[in-house]
Amino acid sequence: MNPPNSDRIQEIFHEALALPKSERCPFVAKTCAGDDDLKDEICELLKAHDSPGFLGTPVVRLDFLPVNLAGTTIDGRFRVQKQLSDTAMSQVYLAYDSRLDQSVVIKVLSRILVQDAEALQRFKKEVEALRRIQHANVVKVLDANELPDGRPYIVMSFVEGESLRTQIRTGGMNLERAASILKQMGAAVDHCHEQKIYHRDLKPENIIIRSDTDSIVLIDFGIAKVRDSLVGPTTVTGASAGTLPYMSPEQLNDKEITAASDIYSLAVIAYEMVTGVRPFNATTASQLTELQRAGIRVKPCDLRPNLPPRAQEIILRGLSFKRQPRYQSAGEFCDELAAALKNGGAPPVIQVSQRLKYLAIALGLAVISFGVYWWIKHGKVPPSPGHSFNYFLTVQEMHNGQPYKDPIKSNGEETFENGAQFQLSVSSPIPAYLYIFNERPSQANEASFTMVYPTQAINNGSASVGANQPVQSKWFTFTGPPGAENFWFVWSTSPVSELEAATSEAVKHPDGALSGQTLISVKQYLIAREAEIHATPYHYNANQSVVVRAKSDLMVKLVQFKHR
Repeated sequence: MNPPNSDRIQEIFHEALALPKSERCPFVAKTCAGDDDLKDEICELLKAHDSPGFLGTPVVRLDFLPVNLAGTTIDGRFRVQKQLSDTAMSQVYLAYDSRLDQSVVIKVLSRILVQDAEALQRFKKEVEALRRIQHANVVKVLDANELPDGRPYIVMSFVEGESLRTQIRTGGMNLERAASILKQMGAAVDHCHEQKIYHRDLKPENIIIRSDTDSIVLIDFGIAKVRDSLVGPTTVTGASAGTLPYMSPEQLNDKEITAASDIYSLAVIAYEMVTGVRPFNATTASQLTELQRAGIRVKPCDLRPNLPPRAQEIILRGLSFKRQPRYQSAGEFCDELAAALKNGGAPPVIQVSQRLKYLAIALGLAVISFGVYWWIKHGKVPPSPGHSFNYFLTVQEMHNGQPYKDPIKSNGEETFENGAQFQLSVSSPIPAYLYIFNERPSQANEASFTMVYPTQAINNGSASVGANQPVQSKWFTFTGPPGAENFWFVWSTSPVSELEAATSEAVKHPDGALSGQTLISVKQYLIAREAEIHATPYHYNANQSVVVRAKSDLMVKLVQFKHR
């Protein structure tokens, strides 16, 4: 991006300062028509000016523009490849971390704010917020430090994908896909609130969808409100913060920020996801406040007639002008809305004729007969309703260290030959969180307990999987005396906090090894939960796959693959 002319920036900046706050951004937008870079630069400076402490940094420093760090190396390990964005507040770069052998994102505070105490504190609070949060659907902070010139920087995991903004189409998104995304958003925001962090800038641009999945990552905690902060006092009221169309009434009016404020923003996003447009179109804060107070005039079902009425009811409740009627939990709001989007369109129950009743009875008898047939043929009952995940092995026989014959697909019931190689493939019919561990006898120079999924190379270290998204392990080899390879599977509809810490440790090791207290805690958790949860595997010979089922939202299962 070519930096806007600094003289022009100062000229428009001073003209805007002479206007009331509510008129400044519209004035800048009109004056900078056709030059979005110039407009964004000045609007960012106006926001910074309204924050306490900005006046300690003279405006004359505006001509001291940031230096592009592309091509440099930070702290001897981060090789900066290119600049991703450049604003008056910060610059964001794509870099390569030679220590972790992965791409990262580095956010650096702008030079014009390096002497601004309030801006520095806000930047440090963003680091604090991200360090508190350990969730698969929230961007991970990997490091934080200062450049030689005193500018602080944050290093975060790089998420390959596109923002939710790019996925919202005219007329709205596919409802089932919207449900999957909303459910993850609710879990992520709920976790932030549990850590006493309120995002304050939830919008489609700050929700990244990983490439080729429906897995989301929440980003940009630059203006988050952090309660009980160790960095400094809690952000004071008196200066509204956020992105205008998604701000709650209390944000616009400088009232106390609570979880309900983020829930309002989620409701705006949900309205936009299912209709393709926002509920309000306002250019000033005062105008938006009046529209919010008047209520939603164009209901979601007016724009999308096939939208389930229950989904509309949930969205409108989330958009309540007063916060008390809104949902008080982001997870509850998003879970109920996701369920309504998936199931709300079911046809109404109607009275059936006597003939249809007889038909229903006959069908019931047929189902029972099939169950008896299944039991006789397979020695197992048909799968019961509930949650499930699937897996199978790809096995390659070896001879003198070379592949022998074609690879075969296996459900893992047979006993395999020593030296054979195998790869594990796992998938879930719905978006979920998956953790896989391999436990084998201790051998020299080889870890005995490793995390197979997630890894840094697979899904960037996130345990989330999309619906029917295949997860493939590395290739293993059956070795040692006759015995079994033990694999622990954990499937859940939400992140498993007891295993997220293990994930953070495992991704630091090339082989995903766990040790010490982390290993002890993980094994204790796995053993205890498997004993509590009755997850049943069903081995299918026809397609050589296995379906593991249970009626709970969490499944823990130990599976053994025997070899001789």
